[in-house]
Amino acid sequence: MKALVFDRHGDPARVLRQVDVPRPEPGPGQVRVRVTARPVNPSDLLFIQGCYGRRARFETRSDGPGGTGAVAAAGFEGAGVVDAVGPETSGPASGTRVAVAADGTWQEYVCAPAQDVIPVGAHLPLDAACQLTVNPFTAHLLLAGLGLRADDSVLLTAGASAVGRMIAWLAQRQGIRCLSCVRREEQLRPLERAGAVPLLVRTGTELAERAREATGGRSVNAALDSVGGALGGAALRWVRPGGRFVSYGMLSGRPLPVPPESLIFQQVRVTGFWLPERLERLEPTAVRRVTEEVGRAVTAGLPGLEVAARYSLDEYTAALGHASRPGRTGKVLLT
Repeated sequence: MKALVFDRHGDPARVLRQVDVPRPEPGPGQVRVRVTARPVNPSDLLFIQGCYGRRARFETRSDGPGGTGAVAAAGFEGAGVVDAVGPETSGPASGTRVAVAADGTWQEYVCAPAQDVIPVGAHLPLDAACQLTVNPFTAHLLLAGLGLRADDSVLLTAGASAVGRMIAWLAQRQGIRCLSCVRREEQLRPLERAGAVPLLVRTGTELAERAREATGGRSVNAALDSVGGALGGAALRWVRPGGRFVSYGMLSGRPLPVPPESLIFQQVRVTGFWLPERLERLEPTAVRRVTEEVGRAVTAGLPGLEVAARYSLDEYTAALGHASRPGRTGKVLLT
């Protein structure tokens, strides 16, 4: 089968390569999924670069005729059809359409624990289903973790991102006012239609100015930042005393400046969010509840599952280039 792998950390365009490897066999408690759609997520690229929360485990596997090598497979989520069930496994039967969270989804087949796949109905295209296990869960858990109530306010950086639009949509349905920072004028109207208050900002100074205009000078209850750098620092300074600031991304690649006075005098609670760690702390019943909530939200029209382009596994170089373009709307998929 085709698989996209890398033998060292580095620039994905340089270290990623396609190989032919044996099709995996599911073990006890596992199912095998024939994957037909896979998103290119920032977390996938960070993992290949060696900048993710955990390093890759390079394991020896056949590279097809002519040799072996210690490599790691890329990709954390996808969607397809269960085509084999391991022994002593209760879960989706062969032929079930599923979304899957697993290491190495950028290959034609992947084995995963049965509890890590989500059956999806025929009404949901696999192009959307392949995006279910990262961004929607992140949006739900981020917003729920803030403990906000109706009429509270939250400030988002990267408001036009998939997660940002999901959070704005969820916040609007809960009566929470969402101030969403964007960099381009064409991003304003879609967020307004989603119920958010879009702020056109490109610098930390502009963020403070636009937030002051939108709130009449009142600080916000919480901020969710996926950018870092000066913009993240400006968002932190706009959180009210005793409020919450959560960092969940590193889009700028720059450190987040945290003024000591925000911690000491303002008593702002600054925390980080990493989806794998958050899910590990949840009881199985809580994971099932979030999964059900995600399913209901998608059925009700959750935004952020749009597709910008589709590329075959053979075209992974072009897919990586497209995924890195600024101003892209929608997810780049490997199909």
